Amino acid sequence: MVGPVTRLWFGVVGAILGAAVACNSAELSKGSSSGASGELGPGGEYPGAVGDGATPDPRRDPTADLDGGVLPMTKAVTVQVLPSDNGAAILAAIKAAQTSVHMTMYLLTDAGAIKALGDAKAAGRDVKVVLNKTFPSGSGSNQTAYNSLKSRGVDVVWAPAGYAFTHAKVIAIDGEKMLVMTMNLTESSPSTNREYIATDSDPKDVADFETIFQGDYANAATSLNGNLVLSPQSASTLDARQRLVALIDTAKTSLDVEVQTLSDRAVVDAIVLAHQAGVKTRVVLDGNFEPSDAQQEAVTKMKAAGVPVRTLKTPDMHAKTLVVDKSYAFVGSHNFTSNALFNNREVGLILDNAVEAAKITAVIDQDFTAGVAP
Repeated sequence: MVGPVTRLWFGVVGAILGAAVACNSAELSKGSSSGASGELGPGGEYPGAVGDGATPDPRRDPTADLDGGVLPMTKAVTVQVLPSDNGAAILAAIKAAQTSVHMTMYLLTDAGAIKALGDAKAAGRDVKVVLNKTFPSGSGSNQTAYNSLKSRGVDVVWAPAGYAFTHAKVIAIDGEKMLVMTMNLTESSPSTNREYIATDSDPKDVADFETIFQGDYANAATSLNGNLVLSPQSASTLDARQRLVALIDTAKTSLDVEVQTLSDRAVVDAIVLAHQAGVKTRVVLDGNFEPSDAQQEAVTKMKAAGVPVRTLKTPDMHAKTLVVDKSYAFVGSHNFTSNALFNNREVGLILDNAVEAAKITAVIDQDFTAGVAP
């Protein structure tokens, strides 16, 4: 079997057709369509998709020589599971900053977080914020946060208009650590949602995020190849979809997926193939909204293949994570949709840390048991 840090699968690239709404947040209207159709190729499938007559996935041939590359992962990470502390750790990190706070945020409405940013600026810290400007169907707004931060002298800008959405949720502190989050900074997110926060202290990762952040702040294009899982597709040679599929492809014994929305066909097919290869597979999705047609298609395909799928309503499922062999995990802002993987500004990490991955596995155990079959 191919090892988790020695092989990559590059056989899942398709052309982007159409756009759809990204994962929003638990504060956005339930029933909104979230997720995107898969990239279609000849015959209505992307090249190499399940059922299109393509050569079977090489992940199950241990002699197949794939790329021979290394899947970038990070060890210096700790994970916090929410709901737990009502966001106290996030506020504490901002308040403890000694030199700088740099934030990219999809939705910022929490008064405490806005105040903490203003207080940091007043204390002489370098505080810069990049905020998403447009939301699907008017379902959110950062205007109040923007105005409040401006009034306190915080350097805040609207995210580049070239992204479908700036859906990343990252806070870098003092250029020494960063909080890579699945959650938005709203009052309800840390208290009612299932969320994950990965605190990364790897100097290279933090420097890479600062490069991306400063580019977005200046409305300048950036691209780099490091440990970060980045969207849009142009942000990294090894794009977000390739990294997620490559991670799933390494699964030997178990695969746990917990995400608000799931519809990208390459990711879905990788999950199905893992299950068919004997990997113990579980999927937990949000049960509080009406799924898009693309997600319904994905769920139907997984169920037909025998993949155990559950939906969860409480806590509100806003996670974006997966765990392989209880040892390697993805945490980030990406939903597993084509729009998120290719068109949004998104930031995530792949953790090579069995202790922290175990935290996520334990929660997925709990959520899967509490969920119901869709």
